[in-house]
Amino acid sequence: MEVYEKINFYLKNKKLSKKEFAIRLLVLEPKLKNTNEIPSQNTIYAYLNGRIGIKIELIPYVAEVLDIPEQLLFDDTQRTRKKILKHILETLSGEEKNMLKSKVCDEKSTKHFSLDRFYKIQDLLIYAPDIFLDKLEATLKEYRELALKFN
Repeated sequence: MEVYEKINFYLKNKKLSKKEFAIRLLVLEPKLKNTNEIPSQNTIYAYLNGRIGIKIELIPYVAEVLDIPEQLLFDDTQRTRKKILKHILETLSGEEKNMLKSKVCDEKSTKHFSLDRFYKIQDLLIYAPDIFLDKLEATLKEYRELALKFN
């Protein structure tokens, strides 16, 4: 799928018209590097219709208007999404960890769940042999089933 097709896909999902998208994009005043000018509304329509290729310097602005990561405009396969998530998890700031914690865990589960402890354990897992990881995975699945059964 071409970039302009992905943009149109996200426009449709977000119920955003091409006109509204163009207006929001122009509000951000994205300047093209070769002309140092903001593209016209007609140029934006040409990008959206695939008549001309979208300039790479516009991608961050397009992603901002669509409220998506830039990478999704190029590749949104499960493999790539996992890579993005892995990178995010490895580089989380304290504030981001707290935000994630508040989104992932409800109040009841956060009383006994520490993201810091989770990350410490995660960092150590690279040293564990496969047989241990297999057993750990099976045990954790059993604990999950028990927790779901009694909650």
